[in-house]
Amino acid sequence: MKLLKRAAALAASAAVLAGGTTVLNATPAAAATEITLQNVATGRLLDSNGNGNVYTLPGNGGSYQRWYANDLGNNTFTLQNKATGLFLDSNGNGNVYALGGNGGSYQKWVKRASTYGSTYQNLATGLFLDSNANGNVYTLGGNGGSYQQWR
Repeated sequence: MKLLKRAAALAASAAVLAGGTTVLNATPAAAATEITLQNVATGRLLDSNGNGNVYTLPGNGGSYQRWYANDLGNNTFTLQNKATGLFLDSNGNGNVYALGGNGGSYQKWVKRASTYGSTYQNLATGLFLDSNANGNVYTLGGNGGSYQQWR
């Protein structure tokens, strides 16, 4: 009988571990939509690399410029890079980077319609996704400018 209980416990543990592996997989949730984010002012696309750096580059058709927009409801999204599986993240200093998913509010972005596209406001900081002609990506307070608009 003890052997049977041990086997059942081992099977349950294996199922939990298998489920944990599935959660860590870079595959997006079913509600995710694959998108690109093009900065209205520069025409450059939001891009990233395996080191977690985030920047913009001219469009090249690569998967590093593709993102999964995971709809959390109330116009709130996480943005997961297709190539790396990392999530768009930010901090109160205005830095933008990509990290593994942690469910935190620094990885959540509120999308709002704007004049020429949409803005993305970080849920934790209240700062807006912004860029410049040099390809730098950061967050700033909302200013209504085209560098904070994405389509």
